[in-house]
Amino acid sequence: MESTEFFILLFFHLSFLILAFGSVLVTDLYGMLWIFDRLRFKRIVRLSGVTKKFILTGWFGMVITGIPMILMKGEVDQLMVIKIALVALVGMNGYPLHLMHEKIKEFKEDDVVPAIHIFRLSLALTVSQAGWWGAILIGFLHRHVESVINWPEQPWLYIGLLIATFLTIWGAGELFFKQKDEKEYIET
Repeated sequence: MESTEFFILLFFHLSFLILAFGSVLVTDLYGMLWIFDRLRFKRIVRLSGVTKKFILTGWFGMVITGIPMILMKGEVDQLMVIKIALVALVGMNGYPLHLMHEKIKEFKEDDVVPAIHIFRLSLALTVSQAGWWGAILIGFLHRHVESVINWPEQPWLYIGLLIATFLTIWGAGELFFKQKDEKEYIET
């Protein structure tokens, strides 16, 4: 695993990580500033239109360079299964974020964005951050602590619990915020 080819792949893998995760951090920070009314609406829409291309390029680059690195390692331990699931979760989370971006582009500067959209954006930002930071932490542990980490004993259980938690929050939020938006719409 300490071959020249591995280090070349690692260089590109980390370069794609910087491109993607740096863009994610900028986008998520601007998104949070908008949610807390600290940034103009159109600015975040323009910014996310640019950064989503960097995020997508970086994510695909990390996947393309990560696969041969896993093959060079020769085995997938339990913690790596969780990392792969987090990377997949981040990739799947990109589609709802893309749909939200397209929907939010339709609003004008003075429009009130419904609470359901803000909830969905906040949840997607949380999923994004949890996935990216979790995968980065696991990558760090594999590189600097131990190459093979056979912990936890039931990685699929933890993956299932994480997904179930996000789905439960999503379902509860959809019910709550749709009712709240309908109530506000009726009152106005």
